Amino acid sequence: MKLKIEPLHAGEVVDLVAPGFAPQPEEVEGALQFLKAWGFKARLPEGLISPHFLHSNTDERRFSFFKKALLARDSQIIWCLRGGYGANRLWPQLMKLKKPKKLKLIIGLSDITSLHHFVNQFWKWPSLHASHLDRLGTGNSPPDIVKELRQLLL
Repeated sequence: MKLKIEPLHAGEVVDLVAPGFAPQPEEVEGALQFLKAWGFKARLPEGLISPHFLHSNTDERRFSFFKKALLARDSQIIWCLRGGYGANRLWPQLMKLKKPKKLKLIIGLSDITSLHHFVNQFWKWPSLHASHLDRLGTGNSPPDIVKELRQLLL
């Protein structure tokens, strides 16, 4: 069976997650504006970012947001707001999760590589090692990279 991610279209839902460090409020707003400019509907869960000494939230809450994005039937993309340490701490709970029926493309880099590794190895899903939304939303990604990413997704 071949796994295929369909090209995105205007109006599609993109689930935002924060499995590692917390982005700053202006980075979240920039991410939302970035996705809107590309014609996507960003789904930013209420309470995604909560005061924590290191991560964007507790391990349990970060996993619950990630799981909800994995199980959402109306999206095919899960895009990480930021990397930083913490995504690997979701592995124990992911190991208990049954593979979702709908394939999702996870986008991110840095610490998010641990999530790529999980879905690649255990679920045989493709993933995309590409810029986080905090970088794209604040203009901190080279224009040629942004252009290539847009062509790839659309």
